[in-house]
Amino acid sequence: MLETAVRKNRASAGPRRLRQAGGDEDGTPLYRVIYKDLEQGIKTGRYPVMSLLPTEHALCARYGASRHTIREAIRMLTEAGMVSRRRGVGTRVEADMPETRYTQQISELADLFQYISNATLQVRALETVTASDGLAGILGCERGQAWLHIDAIKLLGDKEAPVAAASAYVHPDYSALGPEVVTAQLPLSQLIEQRYSQKIRKVNQVFSAAPIKGAMARTLQVTAGTAGLVITRRYYGTRNKLVLVTVTTFPYQKMKYSMWLSFR
Repeated sequence: MLETAVRKNRASAGPRRLRQAGGDEDGTPLYRVIYKDLEQGIKTGRYPVMSLLPTEHALCARYGASRHTIREAIRMLTEAGMVSRRRGVGTRVEADMPETRYTQQISELADLFQYISNATLQVRALETVTASDGLAGILGCERGQAWLHIDAIKLLGDKEAPVAAASAYVHPDYSALGPEVVTAQLPLSQLIEQRYSQKIRKVNQVFSAAPIKGAMARTLQVTAGTAGLVITRRYYGTRNKLVLVTVTTFPYQKMKYSMWLSFR
């Protein structure tokens, strides 16, 4: 059963109610209805900043929803920068208003994979590239080696404007998955794991700054010369084999990175 606050919202908006099939009678998915109610609860102070949201189990009972539905609603709050999720702690309220930028909070590898799963990747082009001296340095391969290159943009939630430009380079041993990249609902790293049974064991992240110029500036809809945060990730599989390299560029105002360090 929905909590009283949701029923009040429905009454003020008109005779709307949730269907057992999963959403409002006007077709709004249940996870989005729950997201909007939790968002409103945060904005009004029902869930104050720095407090914890109810547990997943409690939210399932409150809204009569599945764990998957609750997780999707929480994912949307996370993308909006209003909450953060940490294993062993819970879902904490970080802000009472949604942000228009990515908030990336990472304390372990599982958090990174969760963040990547939350991102929407829109592929613009696929091609095989031959590593020049410069690219070979980035990929850690020999000059002249052929890698699958994926040119894409990242989208935030339902927004159509891109928040980042992404380039991915797939090791030649796995480049046959190229056509699947366009339609796959999985991040590249997980697609490689499933298709080739190659488990990702570790990820190296390098942060740098660079001005956004030319075609990339036009794609990201920013002024040429805008400061960009560049995140280069190298994914390593079994026997320390480099499987995938991604280079993602965010305009400075659309990315916030948070890291937790624990002392043992």
